[in-house]
Amino acid sequence: MIKPTQAQWNQRIDDAQDHTHDTIGGVRYARIAYGMDYPDGKAKCRDCAVEHGQLHVVGCCVERCPRCKEQAIGCGCDEAGEYRLQ
Repeated sequence: MIKPTQAQWNQRIDDAQDHTHDTIGGVRYARIAYGMDYPDGKAKCRDCAVEHGQLHVVGCCVERCPRCKEQAIGCGCDEAGEYRLQ
């Protein structure tokens, strides 16, 4: 896997801000921004480097599922493969 450049990563962060909702089980949920679920006092997310109040980059291991509030990448809410960003 090729590591993205800083400019490419910054673009991924910017793009993530446009994806404000997820649809799970046919229900639309607002995504949870960094620091709004479990504030840890850190200025940036340890995985995707977004700042407090920003939405995580897709696939970030810190992001919480808006449906069950568990870790989004492993919560099981997407068993049907319908988890979509909107």
